[in-house]
Amino acid sequence: SSDQMRGVWLLLLLTGCCWAQQGEYVLAGSVVNSRTGEPVKRALVTAMRIVTQRDARDGSAARPPGVYTFGSSANSAAVFTDVSGAFRFTGLASGTYNLSAQKPHFTEPPTERVPIRLESSSKEDVHIELSPLGTIEGKITDQRGQPVSGASVIALQTHIEGGGHQISPVDVPRTTDDRGVFRFWNLEPGHYLVKAAGHGDATFFYRDETIPFTNGGFLSFAPTYLGGPTADSATAVVIEPGTEARADIAVMLQPAHKVRGRLENLGAEYVVFALLSGDEDVGTGRVNYSRVTGVFEMLEVVNGSYTLRATEANAAIAELPIVVRDADVSGLRMTLAGPVEIPVRIHVLGQAEVNENRGSLEDGSANPGGPPPAIAGGHLSQPQSLGFCTAALDGAEANSRLPSGLGGADGPATVLPGRYRVSVTCVNAYVISVAMGSTDLLTNPWITVALGAAPAPIEIVARHGGGNIMGEIKVEQDAPGKTRCALAVPGVSTLEPTFWCESMHSGEHKFFLESLAPGDYTLYAFSTDQIEYRNPEFLRGLSGGESVHVDDGATATVTITRLAR
Repeated sequence: SSDQMRGVWLLLLLTGCCWAQQGEYVLAGSVVNSRTGEPVKRALVTAMRIVTQRDARDGSAARPPGVYTFGSSANSAAVFTDVSGAFRFTGLASGTYNLSAQKPHFTEPPTERVPIRLESSSKEDVHIELSPLGTIEGKITDQRGQPVSGASVIALQTHIEGGGHQISPVDVPRTTDDRGVFRFWNLEPGHYLVKAAGHGDATFFYRDETIPFTNGGFLSFAPTYLGGPTADSATAVVIEPGTEARADIAVMLQPAHKVRGRLENLGAEYVVFALLSGDEDVGTGRVNYSRVTGVFEMLEVVNGSYTLRATEANAAIAELPIVVRDADVSGLRMTLAGPVEIPVRIHVLGQAEVNENRGSLEDGSANPGGPPPAIAGGHLSQPQSLGFCTAALDGAEANSRLPSGLGGADGPATVLPGRYRVSVTCVNAYVISVAMGSTDLLTNPWITVALGAAPAPIEIVARHGGGNIMGEIKVEQDAPGKTRCALAVPGVSTLEPTFWCESMHSGEHKFFLESLAPGDYTLYAFSTDQIEYRNPEFLRGLSGGESVHVDDGATATVTITRLAR
């Protein structure tokens, strides 16, 4: 990011970015624009020495294996490219080096470069590409073609994570100017949805017993995407390196109303409000809220049927269905309630049971040093001497504002009400069945946790053992540093596929998949991790795989020689 760049440049100015003159080798080359081929001047090129096992054995490095960066000047250095995009490091000792380049408004392509070994000669023909970042600019107009000023516009990047589609906000919302114009910049290559979302849905907190209720009417509009009213019907904007995309959105201005009420059973944490239509937060106006009395007022709500949700950190939640029809809604009462406990029982057959086979909950969405997790989730783990399983509860899009679940070492899963996807992973064991009451979660892994209801326990049955697959991806003219991924699709549709992905510097793409249920599998190879392997339609359309049979307690071998189609 630009902030990181400024920090690195300041560090260089303070330290002089000098590399101790330890050897006789030269590492040089050029940085170019991946789109135009033109040189990139004043790009910061960093060389970091990798202390390998080989260096440690032959005594050429005093440090243990690892990568050393700033703070260890003998193992790192940085220079700026000149007007022709050229850079040059001199006086390097023999060893292995990683090179990277960065400059504001550029990014490095996702393909990982192969480390450079300086041993018998210098290398002066290194070619580094930087991709220019993209922009999206557009205009918000009303039904008469007039510009809408002060509108909040959100860019959402769509990507695949964990085998399924995810939608994540990019940067901060933009506000249209007096011409109705907005602009997003520094966008990484990818697919984006653009959404006009009223005038923002921020919550304003007051420490007084009352809040400043507003008078008069408003004109607002329902959230509208480029190309359609919902995310499913929206048209994605494709950003390639240097793309300057256009996204004009027409909205329907209409009278908007206020929703007023009071939250009861308040705690000490901050409250976040959401106005849900189906699985999507469609709140388009500010919320005034008193932390003392719980009185709130939500502005700019257009006609429609909604679920009003208030969430107090990870401690409590309140939900209430509301209907807005040509008038303000007042006098609402919402009572905050704590999380719901879901009994979870994990049984591993074929070995001695430990601790009554009760699961413990672990946070499944850690983000050290960052904002609170974007989705609700937890991991239930059962430590055992031989085989064990973990079950993850991951929140749906509707729960994007819910925090992580809570739980104790020997207690049930504790989560806020919402919709969750249950998935199970085992080590030294394989899943036989997952059920919640009469619902087969292997067939349909989604559960709905209702407010105030006592949910049925989640019963997970696995068997100790399982088979393994040892494989290698050997694609013709494969090169070191390229990403290769393997997908094992079981012949039984109720079992989840197993996915492996890695970038190997040596060019050898070997993988090992373990704890698989006995049976038939089809193995596919890919050049990207953006694989929607949880989508049955995607799996049915695959071709170019290799068949393999897995026996309990045995390791099958397979070689994949082509990428999937």
